[in-house]
Amino acid sequence: MPTLSDRLAAIGFRVSTAGGGVPPPHGTADIERTLLDAIAEIPLDPRLASLVFTWIEVHGRYVIVEKLAKLAAAWTEDERLRLAWLPAVAAWAAERGSPKWRKLARKAPEPVTLFPRDVTESAVVLKGSIPFLARKNFIVPEGSIRIRKPDVLSPAELARMNRQYRNRYLYGPSWRADIVTAIESGATSPAEIVRRLGCSYEPAHRVFREYALAAKAG
Repeated sequence: MPTLSDRLAAIGFRVSTAGGGVPPPHGTADIERTLLDAIAEIPLDPRLASLVFTWIEVHGRYVIVEKLAKLAAAWTEDERLRLAWLPAVAAWAAERGSPKWRKLARKAPEPVTLFPRDVTESAVVLKGSIPFLARKNFIVPEGSIRIRKPDVLSPAELARMNRQYRNRYLYGPSWRADIVTAIESGATSPAEIVRRLGCSYEPAHRVFREYALAAKAG
């Protein structure tokens, strides 16, 4: 069973993995599921915030936001409490030029801090807070999120390694891209695609039929 570090490596994070730095096959690390699991760990390990925000800055435009929202909604009510940082991640993506994320950038009902409240307040007095996050009730001192692009693979590197990501370059960040990926990874029916992805049956059936027709014609 791949660890979270293994799956993060498979979607382009430069992290140590249980397999000695060799990420698992792309099929074991769905992009949106892995991102949600990483976001859920931010309150337990604030260092992850800079990594996640860096990944979003580099690759956020190729996330299927509709799929991310659907997967998050499927978490239980208690599990969703662990996703407190999802609106902040969405706000960061929207601020960096991916407006489709705005639908997830909701204002937190109570102030959320990355570090203990007293530490955060002291840092904010000295440095100020990140304004667009503060408007969403996330109190993050300026400079505490470190964007280091060498900490993630470049788009070209990730496209070479990860079929799911590469297909999003070819087809756009859409269910079609992931359905094609599932077919290329061995899915043999629309029902299997639905089980793998959580999409509805109609697009799975339609794209499966179109892919089969194109394969015969080619």
